[in-house]
Amino acid sequence: MKVIFKPEGGFGFFPGLNKPLELSCDNLPEPEAHHLQELLNDACFFDLPSQSPESSRGADQKHYTIQVEDNGQAHSVAFSDTDANAALQNLVSYLSKKQQESRSGL
Repeated sequence: MKVIFKPEGGFGFFPGLNKPLELSCDNLPEPEAHHLQELLNDACFFDLPSQSPESSRGADQKHYTIQVEDNGQAHSVAFSDTDANAALQNLVSYLSKKQQESRSGL
């Protein structure tokens, strides 16, 4: 499984410094890969609409695009902070943490 995470917007956002996070479960430790799969399942990721119907663009509002490729199936979802349910927020928190770790070289 491959996951691409791209946050945009929000206070202090600098597009030139914003590189998408790419995760492959093949490169993650087994417990972490399983946790990521659980987060995607809890969010019912493949059942989510590609674009949040209520998505609004505010200057300080964070927006996210998450793309997942798994077993020949691909799906991309774009949404804002205000559109995310609790399960989707948990997924964003995990991916944001991984992106922070990749930037700091952990």
